[in-house]
Amino acid sequence: MRPRSDTRILTDAFRAELLKLVTLPAIQYTVLGIWAVTALITVALVNAGQDNADVLSGPVPAGFVVLGLLSMTSEYQGGQIRTTLVAVPQRITAYVAKLVALVVVTGPVAGATVAVNALVGGRADGRAIGYLTVTALIAQAVGALLRRTVPALVGLLTYYFIIGPLVRDRSFAEYLPDGTNWVALAVWVVGVTALALAAFHTRDA
Repeated sequence: MRPRSDTRILTDAFRAELLKLVTLPAIQYTVLGIWAVTALITVALVNAGQDNADVLSGPVPAGFVVLGLLSMTSEYQGGQIRTTLVAVPQRITAYVAKLVALVVVTGPVAGATVAVNALVGGRADGRAIGYLTVTALIAQAVGALLRRTVPALVGLLTYYFIIGPLVRDRSFAEYLPDGTNWVALAVWVVGVTALALAAFHTRDA
C-alpha cells in the first residue's frame, strides 16, 4: 500500500475535524444559542430606539469565543486528543486541520448571525462576519495554549467584556484583539495562532 501524501493526510484530517465540529452537541447548542441571543438582543435594542443595533452589541461575540474554545479544549476531555494524534501524528497538520475546519464552520455561522440580526431589525454589516470569525480563531488558539475550557473562557470573557470596554476610549484600543483595525486583528490572529501551534507541536498530549 502506498503511503498517503501530505495533501491527502491534511484533507482526511480536515474532514475528521469538520465532522467533529458539526456533530459535537456542545457546538450545536452554542450555535443555536448564538442565533437566539442575537435575535433577542436585536429586538430589545431596536425597541429601545437603537436603530443601528448590530451583532457586536451585547454578549453575541461571547458565543464565538465559546465556539472557538470548544473546537480545541473538547479534545482534552476524556483523552480524545491522544486518539486524534494517533490518527494524525503530524501535529502541525492536525492543528491546521482544526483551524481550517473552524473557519469553515464559523464563517457560515457568523453570516447567519448577521442575517438574523438584519431580519429582526438590526443592521446588516458584513464586516461583523470577519470580526466574529477572528474572535473564534483567537479563542481556539487560547484553548490550545491553556487546554482547559473554564480558565480559558474566564480569561477571554474577562478581556472582551471587562478590560476591553474599559480601555475602548484609549488611542491604542483599535490595535487590541477586540479593536477595529483589521491589520492589527490579522497580526493578533497570526501571532496567537503561531504560539498555539508551537505549544501544540512541542508539548505532551
